[in-house]
Amino acid sequence: MARFTLTSFDRYRIAAARETLAAAAAVNLLDGTAMARIIGRLETSLKDLVDLVDGQAAEPVASRCPAAHPEDPTPCSGPVVVTVLDSTNAGADGCEHHAVSLLASVAGARPVPKPDAPAGLAVRLFRAAQHTRPYPWREAQS
Repeated sequence: MARFTLTSFDRYRIAAARETLAAAAAVNLLDGTAMARIIGRLETSLKDLVDLVDGQAAEPVASRCPAAHPEDPTPCSGPVVVTVLDSTNAGADGCEHHAVSLLASVAGARPVPKPDAPAGLAVRLFRAAQHTRPYPWREAQS
């Protein structure tokens, strides 16, 4: 006997929570940046599951890459093609657009292309970031 009637979006939310939990098991407990990131992901996943159980309908949110800053209202420019690493090797996967913004905003950051990324992508993003102001979305808001 099923307790809930699950939609495909509900199943997606459950699968995303499982993936987040699995990712949390592999986090280096000594890496403060990684711990903060995974705690935020776990908090969001737990809220989604509680809302699901309480029967509150959640609207599907246009997914954005992890490199997108929460204040940046711009959508992703495509699939995740690069990981942006900071000087401590903490990284965030991102689309080209958000990777450029992150590279411009974080001192010492560098792009590492995904295996299926086009040739020369990291160099192109690094060069674009050199001509982008830090936190470029703040200019558009003022």
